Amino acid sequence: MGKTEILDVFQAAHDDYFRVMLKHYPSFSTGKIFEEFGPSELCDLAIQVHACAIALGASVRNRLLYLGLDLLYPFDNPVDMYNWRVRVKAEKIDHSTYASIAIRIDAELKRLRQVLAFGMDGTYDTLPEDTFLVSKQRYSLSEAKETPREADKPLQQVSQNTHIETVNVHYPADAQAVSKLEKLEKETTIGSNFSNIVSVLKTLIGG
Repeated sequence: MGKTEILDVFQAAHDDYFRVMLKHYPSFSTGKIFEEFGPSELCDLAIQVHACAIALGASVRNRLLYLGLDLLYPFDNPVDMYNWRVRVKAEKIDHSTYASIAIRIDAELKRLRQVLAFGMDGTYDTLPEDTFLVSKQRYSLSEAKETPREADKPLQQVSQNTHIETVNVHYPADAQAVSKLEKLEKETTIGSNFSNIVSVLKTLIGG
């Protein structure tokens, strides 16, 4: 299987994962029995995305991790999914955090697809992991509020109270952008032109 075919599988799994994740987002409680575990389909889709990221090579994987692939896909089994769902509820992590990461990953997949179409994947492999990308370091678990400048520092320079394993938005503009994209996608078809993931936001808002 070539990189383009792997990318097709990645994109499909990424879209499906985000759709299912939003539909069963932890803070959208339905009161159904065993809902704390979420659908097992999420674990299967996460493994598929992980496998595609590995198969596409170190450069692709490192750039996706820089964006927050590990934050958006933090589990691959029911135990870790349960723990993730508990943490999202406890930390009151808004869905817009994951949406903004998913949209950025979607954009990088589109960029890679363009490079592959040009037959220049070797050039892509020489890109530093942070070229054109926004680091996942803008998201943090810490209750201590960071300034934008603080969040952009290398991890070792950020306060010891800041952790990167889990997520909380310290950039209100990200949450605002996702909210506006949701409204745009609900009211028009323009939003779909931005990203595959933007159109998936209809799952949340009932479009």
